[in-house]
Amino acid sequence: MSTHRPRLQTIAQLIPPLTYNLHKGDCGRIAAIGGCEEYTGAPYFAASTTLRLGADLAYVVCEKDAASVIKAYSPDLIVNPYLRSVSNTDRSLEDVDEKLKPLLAKIHAVSVGSGLGNDPNMRESVKRAIKHARSLSIPVVLDADSLAIVADSPEIIHGYKNAILTPNAPEFNRLAKALDVDPNGSDAPEIAAQLVSNALGGVTVVRKGKSDIISNGDRLFICDEVGGLRRCGGQGDILSGAIATFLAWGERYKANAWKHTGEINGDEIPMLAAFAACTITRHASFLAYEECGRATQSTSVLEQVDLAFDNKFEEILKSVKAPKL
Repeated sequence: MSTHRPRLQTIAQLIPPLTYNLHKGDCGRIAAIGGCEEYTGAPYFAASTTLRLGADLAYVVCEKDAASVIKAYSPDLIVNPYLRSVSNTDRSLEDVDEKLKPLLAKIHAVSVGSGLGNDPNMRESVKRAIKHARSLSIPVVLDADSLAIVADSPEIIHGYKNAILTPNAPEFNRLAKALDVDPNGSDAPEIAAQLVSNALGGVTVVRKGKSDIISNGDRLFICDEVGGLRRCGGQGDILSGAIATFLAWGERYKANAWKHTGEINGDEIPMLAAFAACTITRHASFLAYEECGRATQSTSVLEQVDLAFDNKFEEILKSVKAPKL
């Protein structure tokens, strides 16, 4: 397994140039699927991150009792109350399918799991959404409670190279054991990440930790960007939204939505997207901690995402003459 650190100059080719020829949606239409009565902040963080990075449209697909709360957080989000818990049976799972299909048909990437919870109806709805996204070849980021779906039904994403999993330490351990991989069977945590990826047919895995380990089974990136010292809830949702954004841009790149050198192959995009998102999220965490210290919350990190992006990519983008669309 080869290991190296990708150049940000290379990753910058995935970022759409801003020109007067752009139309709404050209810089990304992204959906965050999740959000229940108990967890409304998580999908907000995921979806808002996409806008902070420069995506055009951010959708939240959530349970109806969460919708009005999330709408109140931000007028910039398009909130769809399509998911249903066992306590809300006014719509069948088939009805949820019919609502989700036309939405997913216009989306460039999906983040799944933020604020999902463990309600069986919610999980079944999301399971169907993942299957439909896969049928449309839409990139999918799976985080938080959606990882339990993968642990129970790994076939849902097995071999799907457009999927990225982002487990933290406990989630990684559960997932590894479900795949008959010993999470502690090697002195090198990179090996376990590689084995989990291989067990899932080469799906990209981001093993979050002191350093973020990114593997698709064949290649390995280590993101050791300095982050903040706080471990407040919600930072993983910010990462999920960031990965989804770079995956969406990767789809636009593959569609030749702007002129580029073609240096990046399509199969490289998930690994590069994950590395870029880890770099930005960790740097945003560092900036937030520098300003807020122990009072740092995920809202603090979210507010630094745009500056983190600028610090890592803006000079690179300025050094390259913007190509015509």
